[in-house]
Amino acid sequence: MQDSFKQYGLCLMVMCALVLFCAVPAEAKGAVEDADFSYRGISLGDTEQTLREKWGAPSFEKTVYVRGVRLNVCTYGDVTVAVAAGSGRVADIALSGDQYRLRKNVRRGATTGYIFKTYGKASRQMLDDNTCYVYAHPSHPHWHLVLNLDPEGGFLTAARITMLPLSDEEADEMALANDDAADVLDLGSGFIAAKNIDVSALPKEQPVRLGGYAK
Repeated sequence: MQDSFKQYGLCLMVMCALVLFCAVPAEAKGAVEDADFSYRGISLGDTEQTLREKWGAPSFEKTVYVRGVRLNVCTYGDVTVAVAAGSGRVADIALSGDQYRLRKNVRRGATTGYIFKTYGKASRQMLDDNTCYVYAHPSHPHWHLVLNLDPEGGFLTAARITMLPLSDEEADEMALANDDAADVLDLGSGFIAAKNIDVSALPKEQPVRLGGYAK
């Protein structure tokens, strides 16, 4: 009789443990979010006026060209913000030093494990001679979060939020796609002509008259 009660009690304990285990929510996998493409209230695509209203005047300014895109670079301490000269909109935010903080307190020294826990897994790649993880915006494929790593330790050193093309091939693709990023960066017909991109295979627009296409 006692053995039966013991077996019953053991089964009851096991069932309770299973119920508790199932009730505990599984830890969500890391993933990039829209918030990862802004910093201290400034997002990609914001105007330079918005930048200056929120952050004030930069301590230093210069003009540079990145893959054919003219940029006005504004320095705010360890943060540099590049504004596309053609549109006057923020195209790149580069973070260095020890003071920057990303979502979930991701900062310099963050381990690969914590990076994956926050943003999801990614493969290491080389970009401009830097070892890094690159994450794309879920709705804007040419917006990237670039996390530079120490090549030996694998920990985070610097971060970059950008809609600038990461390669010449992506620059050409963006120019031909003519999406919102291309508009901000002014990757229009002038850029295509300067890059000598072959557009002969693209469909030609047909002349339009009221009521339909002209024959």
